[in-house]
Amino acid sequence: MDHQQIIKYLSGQASEAEVQEIFQWIEISPENKAEFISLKKAYALTATSADDAQRVWKEEITRRIRKTDNLRRLYTYARYAAVIVLFFALGMFVQSNLKFGKSAELVYASNMAIDVPLGQMSNLTLPDGTTVQLNSGTHFAYAGNFNEGERTVEMEGEAFFNIAKDPEHPFVVKTKSLDFKVYGTSFNVQAYDDEREVNTTLVEGSLGVLSKTGKEFTRLVPGENVNFDGVSKELVVKNVNTDLYTSWQKGLITFRDEKLSDIAKKMERWYNVEIQIEDPKLADELYFGTIMKNKPIDQILEVFKMTSSLNYRIEPRAGKPTLIYWN
Repeated sequence: MDHQQIIKYLSGQASEAEVQEIFQWIEISPENKAEFISLKKAYALTATSADDAQRVWKEEITRRIRKTDNLRRLYTYARYAAVIVLFFALGMFVQSNLKFGKSAELVYASNMAIDVPLGQMSNLTLPDGTTVQLNSGTHFAYAGNFNEGERTVEMEGEAFFNIAKDPEHPFVVKTKSLDFKVYGTSFNVQAYDDEREVNTTLVEGSLGVLSKTGKEFTRLVPGENVNFDGVSKELVVKNVNTDLYTSWQKGLITFRDEKLSDIAKKMERWYNVEIQIEDPKLADELYFGTIMKNKPIDQILEVFKMTSSLNYRIEPRAGKPTLIYWN
């Protein structure tokens, strides 16, 4: 069945003959019914357009094709808990990032350290003109003599850099496990202190990946991502869609075949809550989708429940972050 025809039906644009054809197709097999339900969920949660729903569906089909050689059994994935899509009108993010969290434009010219509270983001302009966008729960610091020699910053958390070019003053980003030497570039660094991995994605320019002793492991080109496991010391470089790693700047939490436990960490940082997954087996289930940070957390939890039967309960606590149980 042409998925565009199904989308026409869901959007009320299908003819009577097309509607009948869809109903007949659904009744042919359980596979067809499951496929229809998946697309219906994607469309119902996509308050944008039919084109967006079609794009989302194609992305999911492509993902599944990579996992199997049998297209007739696309719906049978026990290890995938759900397809969760919350593309609620992405156009609103073009206007202002203030819609999804408190954010301030900060300009500093001296010794500086900043801690971004959970649920917020901050934008920095460094003395050399470099701009940095900091995600929630990020610590960022640089010295007062920043512009006098090597331009060095230290960070824990997540940040996106647009580096001002200055060949005479190299720019270095220091994290817990790796350092990065910048050659006029824009890139994303994720290095939270409570996670074992450091993850960096290069959007433009060139980026050297260094050990803590200064040895260069590799040099990234645009579109490459490096992941370093601080425990196993394994370093992996791969080509990626950079939008998936930088979407947080637009107020989106994007996950592709990501463990529920990792998604929970992202939600904890943004919503300033504590999430406990009561069934250990659920923690390793993989999810695929995008959610908007400016949506209330109870709405997000309801969507997870609707699309994957993932139950939850909320326990408010005085003076502490709200506790959420997933089961």
